[in-house]
Amino acid sequence: MDNTQRTDGAYAGSLESPNYPGLWPTAGFILLYFVLQAVCTGLIMAATGTSSAMPVVIIFGLVAAAIIQLFLMWLYLRKQGRMAILGLNSFGKVPLRQATALAVVVIMAAMAFNYIYATYVIPGVGMQEEMAKILASIPRTPVNIAAIFFAIAIAAPIVEELLFRGMLQNAIAKYVPFWAAILLSSFLFAVVHLQLYAIPGLMSLSIAFGYLYHRTGSLRTNIILHMANNAFALVVSQILN
Repeated sequence: MDNTQRTDGAYAGSLESPNYPGLWPTAGFILLYFVLQAVCTGLIMAATGTSSAMPVVIIFGLVAAAIIQLFLMWLYLRKQGRMAILGLNSFGKVPLRQATALAVVVIMAAMAFNYIYATYVIPGVGMQEEMAKILASIPRTPVNIAAIFFAIAIAAPIVEELLFRGMLQNAIAKYVPFWAAILLSSFLFAVVHLQLYAIPGLMSLSIAFGYLYHRTGSLRTNIILHMANNAFALVVSQILN
C-alpha cells in the first residue's frame, strides 16, 4: 500500500508507526471489554448474594468493567505517542466551524435514518429495547442514577470510540479503503450489541461518527459528541418513560 493510501485515514502519524494500531491488539481489547463485563457482573452477584443478573447489578458491572478497561487502555495508549496518533490530543485537522457543521450534518442524517427505520421498517419494536427495560427496572436512587449516567453517557462513549473508531477503524484502514474500514468497523460495532433488529440503526450512527473521525482526525471530538448523543438519548428516554 502506498504512502497516500496509508495516510488517508483519520490519523497522520501512521507512517511513523506503521504497525499501530494493529488488528490483534485491537481484537484483544475488544474481547477484554466483554470479558470484564461478565467477570465484574459475576463478582458483584457473588458479593451481593444474588443468583441472577439483576438490572442494577448489570449497570454496576458495566461501570466496574469500564473503569478497569479505561485504566488498562490508558497504560497501553500513553506509550510511544499512541494517543497523538489516534487524535486524542487535539480537536483535529479542520477548523472548528467546519467540524461542527459536518458533525451536525452527519449526525442529523443518522438520526433521520433511525427514525425512518424505527417507524416504517420495525414499527412497534423499540431500538435498544432490552437496555430500556433494564434501565426502567432500576430503582431511582442517587447512587443508581449516577451509575447509569456514568455507564451510558461517559464510560461507554469513551470506550467505544477508543475501540471501534480509534483502534479498529484505523487498523482495518491499513488494508482497505477508508470507506470500507468505516463500514466494517461500524458493522462490528453494531453486531457486538447483540440486537439483530437494531444493527441498521446502530450502524448508521457509527458510520456518521466514523466519517467524522476520518475527516477531522480527532478522536477527542468524537468522544465529546458521542457523550452528548448518549446523554441526550438517556435524558429523553427517562422523561418519556
